[in-house]
Amino acid sequence: MKTKKIIKKIMSLALAASLSLGILAGCGQSGDGKDGGKETESAKGRYLEEDIPLPEQTSVYSMTQMEDGTIRIATNDQEGRGAVWDLKEDDAAWEKVYDLPEEWMETDDLYVTHVAVSPKGDAFAVISQLSGGEASEEHYYHLDEKGAVTEVPLNVGEYLYFMQYAQDGELLTLFQNTPLSSVDMETGELTDKVSGAEDTSFFGVAGDTIYTVDYDGGILPFDRKTGEPLPKDENLSDSIAQSGASMDLHNVQCRPLVFARGKEEQEVFYCTNKGLYRHIKDGSAVELVIDSSLNSLGAPDVGLISMEATKDDAFYVLAVDSQSAKLLHFTYSADTDTVPETELKAWSLYENSELMQNISQYQKENPEVYVDLEVGVTEDNGVTASDALKNLSTEIMAGNGPDILMLDGLPVDSYVEKGMLEDLSDVAAQAEDLFENLMAGMEEDGKLYGIPLRFSIPLVEADTQYLEKIQDLESLADVVEEMGAADPDKNISSPYFDGVMLAAQLYDACSPAWIREDGTIDEEKLEEFYTQLGRIYDPEKYIETDYGVFGEGYQNYVSAISSETLQLYCDKLQIGFGGIWSDSTFAQLATTMMDKEGISYKPLIGQAEHVFLPKAVAGVSSKSGMKEEAKRFVQFLLTEEAQMAAQGGGLPVNQKALESLIDHIDAGMTIGSSMSNDPDSYVEMTIQKPSAEITDQFIAYIKEADTPALTNEIIRNAVLSQAGECLEGKITPQEAVRAVTDQVDLYLAE
Repeated sequence: MKTKKIIKKIMSLALAASLSLGILAGCGQSGDGKDGGKETESAKGRYLEEDIPLPEQTSVYSMTQMEDGTIRIATNDQEGRGAVWDLKEDDAAWEKVYDLPEEWMETDDLYVTHVAVSPKGDAFAVISQLSGGEASEEHYYHLDEKGAVTEVPLNVGEYLYFMQYAQDGELLTLFQNTPLSSVDMETGELTDKVSGAEDTSFFGVAGDTIYTVDYDGGILPFDRKTGEPLPKDENLSDSIAQSGASMDLHNVQCRPLVFARGKEEQEVFYCTNKGLYRHIKDGSAVELVIDSSLNSLGAPDVGLISMEATKDDAFYVLAVDSQSAKLLHFTYSADTDTVPETELKAWSLYENSELMQNISQYQKENPEVYVDLEVGVTEDNGVTASDALKNLSTEIMAGNGPDILMLDGLPVDSYVEKGMLEDLSDVAAQAEDLFENLMAGMEEDGKLYGIPLRFSIPLVEADTQYLEKIQDLESLADVVEEMGAADPDKNISSPYFDGVMLAAQLYDACSPAWIREDGTIDEEKLEEFYTQLGRIYDPEKYIETDYGVFGEGYQNYVSAISSETLQLYCDKLQIGFGGIWSDSTFAQLATTMMDKEGISYKPLIGQAEHVFLPKAVAGVSSKSGMKEEAKRFVQFLLTEEAQMAAQGGGLPVNQKALESLIDHIDAGMTIGSSMSNDPDSYVEMTIQKPSAEITDQFIAYIKEADTPALTNEIIRNAVLSQAGECLEGKITPQEAVRAVTDQVDLYLAE
């Protein structure tokens, strides 16, 4: 079996305009759609989304609309077999047109990288011939309407990024270091198709117009037949820029912007993660047809492949998410409220990709509900965590706060004391397949004020002879010193982690010990934390790297064990510790155990044991006027469907979802990493599927966890902010502790 490696990678509520007989009626928005509002309380009409089940497959190469309106796709199934399919008129079933040649699938050194299907019925395929696991030669084939194959004598010597058929059957290609070109199927000759677009990142086609997008996001239109540049469409470019849609290209399977022709001559549709829009070329207005905040288009894990607009005013969007390929079908519903009747307000201190994905899922299944997510601290708003929390508390006490709170980083104990949170014990009791120990660990006096949707487990990984000796933070420091004495030339822990990073890695396994029953900081325990870290940290071996701005994403990255696992696998480290945040990290741990004799792992006991870090902790405001609907949303977030969202923000608390993610780990995939300023830092690993024994042991470890790590962002930032100078010897552990208590006491007094 050959596995295709796919690199995977909210706009304000606006009125979705009604599309009928080629005329958009209703709100008549322009730009990014933010000026819309309810015309009346009973305004009706909105596009609704449905998933059209695809034939059994692992990937979809391309989609087109045939001349008779039939939707056609090219796929690759779980056994590596390719096929071309037509969607029947009722959208209920697929009919196979033909299989791709069997010899392409039977030979281990051949790999189908691209297949484009044409509206005329033919297709074009690119086959990579592998040598030593790397692509060494490309072959190109034309397939007629029955699948008969003819090799195209195309000799480029560059990787093919994108290709797309135009409506008349012309194939347009964009090869690496090659201008956008058309292909002659008989001679293999490439003809430059546009001029003045040498820095094209990707392109799209709508009718007889080619839209090229450069590396700065600039959009240039060209006449497809003549290749001549057309006047820049300022309204099109401005509307895309104003919507906030990113034009960054993250991989060569998906594009951030796709186009489709309309029924009218000058009509073009385009789609981004902000929505689907209608534009009249050189017209003064761009109209929002489908608002991405109400469907899957706005989910952070969705990437666009192509789009088609049909004669009956429906839209097909071929996309991929973190789980699979999807064919999204949007049809207009005249009876659905233009703006959902129910609006839930949600709040999160930092961005949460899984939550954003879940919101898209929930709104798709509940079109009468709109979930408006506000993020307290973003890269753009310049708000500090402390200010965001103060603003939130003010809003809640004034009765204007959110219905749903993501409690990560919030002073939950204070909120509970002030009666600001609802008891969610009934929500957890109704949910199925949860890790009950994690729920029990979050209870206070028999009540559950916050339900973790994700979690992380602190682990330590090393040779088993050392693992047995690690029973607490002090013995961990003892082992590190023993390793250093036994092999002084070899790195013990990661040399890329400075004092702050090291503290972040050990924070979760120690933080539960720092808070006394009265809520004050146990200074003796915190001093011990800094003292033992000083024994573990070796500033002489630190290799400086640029990790960017210190913040939530940064902390999550450096507190994970994944990078250390790769280094330990490649025999560059003696020990690794940190949190396990994803099924892919577990796959790395399992692969290390299966490939490296004597290496194993166990839950890390720091200053506390049986610790887990609750993540994406959902709470419901006691002052909400939408408590029942908010609880229904939280209930949805605990379902296996919602828990399958996997963006690296933690392991699912639903056991079935976790086991399913592990079961679908992509064995055979090679992963690697390196540091930008260290040419010798590259490490890689070929993933193995975890054995049943290793998986069962991991689940057993999870079921022992019952002590939540501290999630209060003020305490976390205070502790980590002193770690750098303390571990470098600039201040003593006692001075670090005093600085922390001063910061925390000041915050608590405000």
